[in-house]
Amino acid sequence: ASVTDALTGAHNREHFDTQLRAELSYARRHNTDVSLVIFDADHFKKVNDTYGHQVGDAVLIQVANVVRGTVRSEDVFARYGGEEFALVLRGIDVEGAGAVADRLRERIAALKIPTDRGTIGVTVSAGCASLSTCDDKTPEGLIAVADRRLYGAKHAGRNRVVTQG
Repeated sequence: ASVTDALTGAHNREHFDTQLRAELSYARRHNTDVSLVIFDADHFKKVNDTYGHQVGDAVLIQVANVVRGTVRSEDVFARYGGEEFALVLRGIDVEGAGAVADRLRERIAALKIPTDRGTIGVTVSAGCASLSTCDDKTPEGLIAVADRRLYGAKHAGRNRVVTQG
């Protein structure tokens, strides 16, 4: 079975789930940290509704290209849901994950995506969690914290990264 999302070239959700479990096991065995960043495109439904799904697909492809060009080869980058992505960062604490996420946020915000009605931009919001700062040191616990922080970023105005709360 393929481990790659056909549209974006990122890993698929099944591969992400497997790799997150493996990375958590590795981190516990080697007494090191691992972090998770969950991020998604802000107001993505509006992009699809205004410009059509082909432009929406182009946005997702461009976002994925930025991420692949920014992260390390050992980082696990996956499409987590429709316009949602996840990044597993081995050996990086939550502050480091926040720095990675913020660098991605800035690079994605700089994109100019051509449409038949001119260029558009996109922003992302992100939530970060790490094994060392989660009470529930399971994949589900890490995901729950990162997801809660993603929604915190959305509620705080979007186009931001949240690493606490």
